[in-house]
Amino acid sequence: MKKNKKNKTKIKNRAYILLFLLIGGITYLLYTDFGIKKLIAVKKEKNNFQTQIQSLLNQQISIQNEINKLKTDTLYIEELARKKFLMVKPGEKVFKVMDSKTIN
Repeated sequence: MKKNKKNKTKIKNRAYILLFLLIGGITYLLYTDFGIKKLIAVKKEKNNFQTQIQSLLNQQISIQNEINKLKTDTLYIEELARKKFLMVKPGEKVFKVMDSKTIN
């Protein structure tokens, strides 16, 4: 009888120790710097950086296209001069059209 009680007690103690170690290990994996939560946060940050990089690459391509147009396309330069700086060619007349909402 005593051996059975001792064996049962040993088994219970081992089970408790194993359970404690298991809970401790899971807690360690979840909440440390090398844990799952940190891994998820780092992956989200990586995705954000990749999105920013792609956006900046698209912006760079757009700017490069604009530079190429400004270097080579005289019609584009003329269009910009007319729109942004209200420039006209010699001999052209400019007519201002007033909106009916602003007249009243």
